[in-house]
Amino acid sequence: MVDLAHRPVVYEPDLILVGPYPPPLGGVSAHVVRLAAGARGHGLSVGIINHFRTRPGDPRILADLRRNPWRYWRVLRRVRARVVHYHHARWSTLLATAWALRRSSARTVVTVHGRGLEVFLSSRVPMVAWLTRRALRSFDELIAVSPEIGQALGAVVGHPVPVLPAYLDGCDDEDAALSSEADAFLRQGTSLVIAAYRLTATPSGRTIYGLETALESFASLGSLHPDLRLVIFLATPARSRRESRRLQELLRRTLDRSLRPRVGIFYGQPLEPALRLAAVYLRPTLTDGDAVSVREALAAGVPVLASDVVTRPATVTALPLDTALWTQEIARILNQGAAVHEREVVSRADCLGELLDIYERLGAVSHNAARPVTVT
Repeated sequence: MVDLAHRPVVYEPDLILVGPYPPPLGGVSAHVVRLAAGARGHGLSVGIINHFRTRPGDPRILADLRRNPWRYWRVLRRVRARVVHYHHARWSTLLATAWALRRSSARTVVTVHGRGLEVFLSSRVPMVAWLTRRALRSFDELIAVSPEIGQALGAVVGHPVPVLPAYLDGCDDEDAALSSEADAFLRQGTSLVIAAYRLTATPSGRTIYGLETALESFASLGSLHPDLRLVIFLATPARSRRESRRLQELLRRTLDRSLRPRVGIFYGQPLEPALRLAAVYLRPTLTDGDAVSVREALAAGVPVLASDVVTRPATVTALPLDTALWTQEIARILNQGAAVHEREVVSRADCLGELLDIYERLGAVSHNAARPVTVT
């Protein structure tokens, strides 16, 4: 790994991706892995700058930023590339990135994966709203992963913003595999799967990924379906005692002793191989972007139940956050044998092709003799 914080970059790739990279695992990090693989497969030289810390010795990573705005400013102002594609993380790091790249010769792209920026865009503090708008307008190209995010960004720049779902089919991480423990647990019975980055809670104490809904539905159905399992994937272990206690309290409060052994909690596991063994994927989030995991589940042929807080793909069953409705719909799917949906058509030709077109327009050069033609 090149330490960009202390010396200039010698390596000058066509494309630098600034985003999360495993570990931790999660939807956006899966997107970055696939995007890097897809861009390399089409002849672009690609480097990655990780929002988080990186495993030692990973040659694909130019630097890690550790979610520290100071490091974003110090590292990114030294990058040399044709195109830099920043995947939005936090408000403070967006400002640091925009400021660091303002004099760079690189053309710049930002993808906004969630709706967190809307709070800052509509802030009652004029300076906060102004800084957010100015940072977004400093990028050459803005990309949204859902129509709702696209509408908010379009209001900032005054023209329509491309809406590109973050799931890139066909650009898989070949290294992704479940641990033997996770694989064995999933094979023991019929699995409901829910995934979250962390057990982040709202001021009311409810987890933003809707873990309560999944646990309450499982509590109602567990006795009726003896082979039913609930599998919870978390990107990272609890970072505090309070967070660890929250999970244990949820389990104790929601499930009786006979059901608790049928709940598997796994950290840092890739989700996609688990979905091939799942019966139903649950996404009862209080807020969302496009949700890569939803499209991964659809591509694996798994029925998906998701909250209706954002526009969902056509074959997803979108529900309000009413546990009774979720329990009823899960029961219907289980009783009909977890019928497999048709494969969701969100393909490499759609989203990767459009991203490559953007990179090419901004000056990234393919080193292939001829770039494959994509058919949509």
